[in-house]
Amino acid sequence: MKVIRLQSPWGSVSVALDNPQLMTVEGSSDKAVFFGQGYGAVRFRLWQLDLSRRVGAGELSQIMGTGALRTDVFQRRLGLKALAERAEASDASADPSSWQGQQYQHIQAYVAGMNQALSDQRLLPAECLMLKYRPRPFSITDAYLLAQLKYFINSAWQYELFHTRLAGRLTPEQHQQLLTTVSQEGNPIPPLPLDANGQRFVDVEEALRDGLLGMKHLGLASPDTGSNVIAIGGQHTESGLPLLAADPHMGHVNPGFNMMCKLVSDEGLYAVGSHFPGAPGIIVGRNRHAAWGMVGIMADNQDLFWGKIDLAEQRVETVDGWVALQKEDQQIACKSGKSHEFTSYGFSHGRLLSEKDGYGLFLRWPALENPQGDITLYSLAKCHNWQTFRASLTHVHNSPMMVGYADIHGDIGLQAMGYIPKRKREIGSLILNLANPHHQWQGFVPFDELPVKHNPPEGYVAYANQYSESLFSHKCALSNRWHPPSRALRISELIEKTSRHNLESMQAIQDDKLDIFARQSLPFLLSYLTEPSILSEWDGDTRNIKASQLFDLWIQHLTTKVLCKVLKRGSRMLYVDFWPGCRWNILTILQHHLEDWQYQQDSVRQLVQDAYIAAMDGCSNLALPVVEFQHSIKRPEWVRKLLTGSYPYQGGNRETIHATRQNTDFLTQTQTGDSTPVRSKPYTFGPALRFCVT
Repeated sequence: MKVIRLQSPWGSVSVALDNPQLMTVEGSSDKAVFFGQGYGAVRFRLWQLDLSRRVGAGELSQIMGTGALRTDVFQRRLGLKALAERAEASDASADPSSWQGQQYQHIQAYVAGMNQALSDQRLLPAECLMLKYRPRPFSITDAYLLAQLKYFINSAWQYELFHTRLAGRLTPEQHQQLLTTVSQEGNPIPPLPLDANGQRFVDVEEALRDGLLGMKHLGLASPDTGSNVIAIGGQHTESGLPLLAADPHMGHVNPGFNMMCKLVSDEGLYAVGSHFPGAPGIIVGRNRHAAWGMVGIMADNQDLFWGKIDLAEQRVETVDGWVALQKEDQQIACKSGKSHEFTSYGFSHGRLLSEKDGYGLFLRWPALENPQGDITLYSLAKCHNWQTFRASLTHVHNSPMMVGYADIHGDIGLQAMGYIPKRKREIGSLILNLANPHHQWQGFVPFDELPVKHNPPEGYVAYANQYSESLFSHKCALSNRWHPPSRALRISELIEKTSRHNLESMQAIQDDKLDIFARQSLPFLLSYLTEPSILSEWDGDTRNIKASQLFDLWIQHLTTKVLCKVLKRGSRMLYVDFWPGCRWNILTILQHHLEDWQYQQDSVRQLVQDAYIAAMDGCSNLALPVVEFQHSIKRPEWVRKLLTGSYPYQGGNRETIHATRQNTDFLTQTQTGDSTPVRSKPYTFGPALRFCVT
C-alpha cells in the first residue's frame, strides 16, 4: 500500500502499511497521529468497528435481522450507551490539561480521522455489501461505547450462575473437591472461605441458601482459556537487558481483535504494539524506554444480585429499603422494517437482566458507579521507569488486568490494575441477596493494595492466570476462580532451563505445547492398564497429535464416568467449560475421594480402563482438528466458508503455554457409529498475538 498523506486540524500525518501486520502512523503532533490512527482503523477495520458499535448499542438486528434480537435485548438491558455518555461528559468537562481532558482531545482527533476515512471510502467492506447497508459516521460517544463494551466483557457473572447452581447440587465435600484450585506453590485454595476447622462460615452457608432461593424465585434452578506475560531480568539474558513477552489469548475471530500499530510524533510520542480499533493508543506494546503486556487476572469484578421488585411502582427492595428503578423504553429496529419494543430497568447498583413473579436478577459491575477511566492508555505509552509505569495505571478502572513490565534501566515487575470490589467475605462467586447487608460492596480495592511484584530475587516474573501466593497472599480477595498453575510452572521450568535468554528463546517459550498435567498424571493412570499404550512413551508434547487426542478423550471419558452419578450431562459440560482446573480436580477425586461420588475407592482400576477403551474407540476414526478464525456472518454456508479462516491444528490445549481450546461438547463428535472420519470440533480460542521485545 502506498503511503497515505493527510492534513488534519492538528497537523500533517502519514499512514502506511510497513508490512501486512503493522500500520505505521507518523505525524507532526500527538493529536495528528491519533487522527491518522483513526483513519487507518476505518480504512482496514470498518466492518469490525461498526459491528462492535452495533453490539454495544444493541443495534445488530437492524442489519442482521431478528436472529440478533436476543443479543440486542441483552445489550440494551446493560445500558452501555448511557455509561459511555456519562464517561464522555466527564472527560469533556475536565480541565483540558488534565489526563481526562487530554483523553477527550485525543478521542476527538481519532474520531475525526475515522470519519475522514469513511468519507474517503469508495469501496465498502464485503460484509457491508452483502448486508446492503452503509455504516453511519462515528461519534465521540461511539469511542466511549466501544471502551465500555471491551471492559465489560467478562465471564464472572456467568460463572456465578453456574457456581450457585452447582454448589446447591453438591455436598460441601463434593463442592470443595470439584472446585478447589491449586496455587503455584502447590497448596489448595478452597472455592469458598473456610473456618479454622475446614468448614464453611455461617454467613457463607447463608449466602449460598440465599442464592439458591433467588434462583428458585427467578425460575433459574436448572442447571475461559488463559493468557500469559513474562519478564526476564538482565542477569538471565544475552544482552544484559530485560526481555518481555506477552500473549493475550482471545477468541479466534475474523477480523481479529488486535491491530498492530507504530505511532510516532514530532512531540515525542513513540509507541509500537497492539491497538484495539475504536479508541486511540496502544494496549500491549513498548516505547523507547519500557515494554508492557497485559493478561487477565481472573478478577471477580461483577456480581449477580436478586431481590424483590415492583415494576408497577418502579422500585426494588435493597438493604436501604425500597429504592427507585430507572425505567427506559427501548425500541429496536429490525431489518424487516418492524421494531421490537420493551422496557429496561436499572439503578445505581445493578441492571435488571430478568424478572419473574415479583423477583429480579440484577448485574452489578464497577462502571455503574464510575464509568470514567483511562481508555487510551496515553500515559502508559509515555512511561519511562517503574514509577511512571505504576502511576500510569492508577486511572485504569474498569479492566482488571495483570500488567507485566520491563525497562532499559533493568527493572522488571508485575502490577495489578482496575476496579475490584471489596467484600466482607469472599463470596462474590455466588448470586447474592440485595437486601442482605453482609453482601454489599464496601468500595473498591485501592490501587496501592493490589498485587505487585518488583525485581524479585529469582530475576524473572511470570503470570498465567494462576493463584500465586507470593502475589496474592495477605491481599484483598480478588477472585474464587483461578487457572491451574500448569502454564506458570512450565514457563518457570523453561526460563530456568536456559542460562541466557534472547528473543528466539522467548519465542520458543511462547510456542511451547507441552502439557504438564499429562506428564504428571500419566504414571498414575497408565499403572491401571493391562495392555501396552502409545501413551507410555509420550512426554506430554501435544504436537504429537495422535497421542494428545487419545489422552484428551481418555480424560474426558473419565470426567463423565466419575461425575455421572451426581451430575447430569449439562452440568458436567458446564463444569468442564467454566472450571479451568477441572482435569486436576478429577485426578484428585480418582486418587482420594471416589466414595464421595458414589463409588468404592477400589473402582479406580475399572473406571480408568473403561474410559481408556472408550477413548481408543473414539480415536479410531477421528480426523485431524482445525483451528478456525470464525466470522460473525455464518449464513449462507458458502459465505461462512468464504469468511472463516482456518489452518490444521498443530498442538496445544487449555493448559499449555500456547493455549488453545475446542468447543466443550466433546462427546458428540465420537458417537456416529460408522467408519467415516469424524471431523473434530474446531479450535476457536488461542493466542491473539505474540509480543516479544528486548
